[in-house]
Amino acid sequence: MFTEQLTWAKEANVDFIIAETFSDLGEAEIALEVIKQFGFPVVVTLAIHTTGKTSEGKSLLEALELLSAKGADVVGLNCSRGPKTILSLLKEVTGKIKTPLACLPVGYSTNEQYPTFQSFSTRDKKYTDLDGHTCTRYEFADFAKEAVALGVKYLGTCCGGAPHHVRAIAEALGRKPISSQFSANLSLHFAFGQKQALTGQTIDPTIQKNFTYGEQM
Repeated sequence: MFTEQLTWAKEANVDFIIAETFSDLGEAEIALEVIKQFGFPVVVTLAIHTTGKTSEGKSLLEALELLSAKGADVVGLNCSRGPKTILSLLKEVTGKIKTPLACLPVGYSTNEQYPTFQSFSTRDKKYTDLDGHTCTRYEFADFAKEAVALGVKYLGTCCGGAPHHVRAIAEALGRKPISSQFSANLSLHFAFGQKQALTGQTIDPTIQKNFTYGEQM
């Protein structure tokens, strides 16, 4: 299967391969072996569930060290866990792996009680009742800053991630993508801002202080 997929990738002249969402280290090894045979640079990321280990019982450090030794150009984590619980796991390996680290959480606010987004749901509702667990853009901004401080070089998001989450990551790192023109600017809000969006006139501070949402000015 991997050989077939990579044959297509080779024909399309892709730049590199992302092999992701492996809970089984053995499967990740097979994918890595085939990708290296095709000569591609490769990112390999694992999806670690509630046990904190691969399906074979390997620790994250053991797994990433093995993938690094076998030639992966970037190793790390993606999927399953949200910003907080994916970073808590990644902290176990930062500074111990020479290969650049990747971290791509899901767009859901997982926590110690529910470390994966799958654990929020019962089997009969799997993935369909996650609306109330969606991350804010601010959670992703905080995630980006903390991940970079830990030495993570490859950032992104996974299931449940949205464009404003990706934009928040970029802006938190001091970048200004084209989509930043759509970022919230509350200084222009008719009630909470310091300027009226349409006229550009400054609102009297005494009026601003006493203004309640929904009232007429």
